[in-house]
Amino acid sequence: MRPANFDYRRPTTVADALGDLASTPGARVLAGGQSLVPLLNMRLVQPPVIVDINRVEGLDELREHDGRLHVGATVRQATVLASERVQRAVPLLVAALAKVAHPQVRSRGTVVGNLCHHDPASELPAVAVALEAEFTVAVQGEGVRLIAAAEFFGEQFRTAVPPAGLVTGVSFPVAAPCTVAGFHEISRKAKDFALIGGAAQLRLGSHALVVDARVAVTGLGHRPLRMTAVEGALVGVPPTNDALRTASRLATGEVLAEVNARSGAGYRSRVLPVVVHRALRAAAARIEVSA
Repeated sequence: MRPANFDYRRPTTVADALGDLASTPGARVLAGGQSLVPLLNMRLVQPPVIVDINRVEGLDELREHDGRLHVGATVRQATVLASERVQRAVPLLVAALAKVAHPQVRSRGTVVGNLCHHDPASELPAVAVALEAEFTVAVQGEGVRLIAAAEFFGEQFRTAVPPAGLVTGVSFPVAAPCTVAGFHEISRKAKDFALIGGAAQLRLGSHALVVDARVAVTGLGHRPLRMTAVEGALVGVPPTNDALRTASRLATGEVLAEVNARSGAGYRSRVLPVVVHRALRAAAARIEVSA
């Protein structure tokens, strides 16, 4: 199939992009296009206007500022994945990006686009929730607002971005020293959509005890979910395999897995502690490497 007819706009400033979005209800933003273009081709979406933001000045920035890593709306996933600065600053983002689709997709797809698409099986929303990311959203006539990840993700494929708003970037807190991260997911075949995935980040303090833990899961329901009971059980203990396994068991019962098109609720409920444990173990395995 091919897309339904649409008008194509290619602004060069945020103001012009906001004007294009505000002028036509239902207009859609194009950044990497790895989610939007297939939807267009299958006519699952038929927007009257496509606003291509790839020439908008400043949206391709990848920088650290005030203790946060800022990723602009047109920064490619491959760029982030290959960046040594990002590997040091936000190791969990790199761990998750390595699981996203194929190199060909990552070479064009953007981090922000993936997050805004908000597929409930996607890896990056779990990272955003675990790390308490912040989204920068420009709205015509209102300026710029910040939306926390906990409020950003709504029902599947829906976010808190207001009508005609434009997400110009996302920021993550820069990891403190002695921070390690891991991501694990289960899928039917390599690089397929995840049935369930877990993101884990641990920070070690004195005597090699965990002083901060961040754990979130994707694929359970309509939005990524933070595993707060698991996090609490890890703080103050050494990240031994027994401690990680004991903490991961607390993931059971934190959520009621909802049925989706790829797997049943019962299956995902059973494998939830396993996925969390493997994500934690992947993070802990980095301790010796990073020491």
